[in-house]
Amino acid sequence: MKKCLLLLYWACTVCMLYAQDKNTSSFLFDDFQEAVVYFKNGSQFREKMNYNILANKFYFVDRVDNKVKALSNPQDIQVIKFGNRVFYTEGNNGIEILPTNPVLYVQYKGNMRKEASKGAFGQPTETTSVKTYGGTYAGRGGRYDFDPEKLILGSRYNIYWIEQKGKKKPFKNFNQFLKLYPKQKEELKRFIKENNVDFNNVQQISILCMHAESIYNITD
Repeated sequence: MKKCLLLLYWACTVCMLYAQDKNTSSFLFDDFQEAVVYFKNGSQFREKMNYNILANKFYFVDRVDNKVKALSNPQDIQVIKFGNRVFYTEGNNGIEILPTNPVLYVQYKGNMRKEASKGAFGQPTETTSVKTYGGTYAGRGGRYDFDPEKLILGSRYNIYWIEQKGKKKPFKNFNQFLKLYPKQKEELKRFIKENNVDFNNVQQISILCMHAESIYNITD
């Protein structure tokens, strides 16, 4: 009975979330979306916005000149809402607050790679070198020019925090997550294996966290 109730709770919670973005753009959303920025001084700012996971910045479309611009002064921002999705800023980084129990936070990140070089008959050849690059960003959209190489999004990954007893506990992989629940470690390892949990799937990680918290409350 408890298992059925837990599954129902998971289903209801996941419905509050969203489909995982699988595009190859460096922007989190496929398109710029209506958003509301709530500032700490009580003022609000409404524009079409998006978040760039390579630049770690929020961008908006300026209604005056229709140009894409970076949102300045992130330290003055309380939260940013894209519909039901809520973000806050730490430095320039945007972090989403998920409506789960326990509360889960996620930061969306990305690696850059060289643009595929041209091979025979002008066809692109894939490069296997994927790493994080530093430097000055130029241009906008899914591509940045680092002279003399063109770099594009290579892969996406997530960093999470879970709220435990009022404190945010970070985890960047399954091993770090399991250390947060030492007494439940073996049960959680089985759950991860049996459900083939993908660490970069926010919905699956949120369900894992809820399961961990449910057995934590029972065993501790």
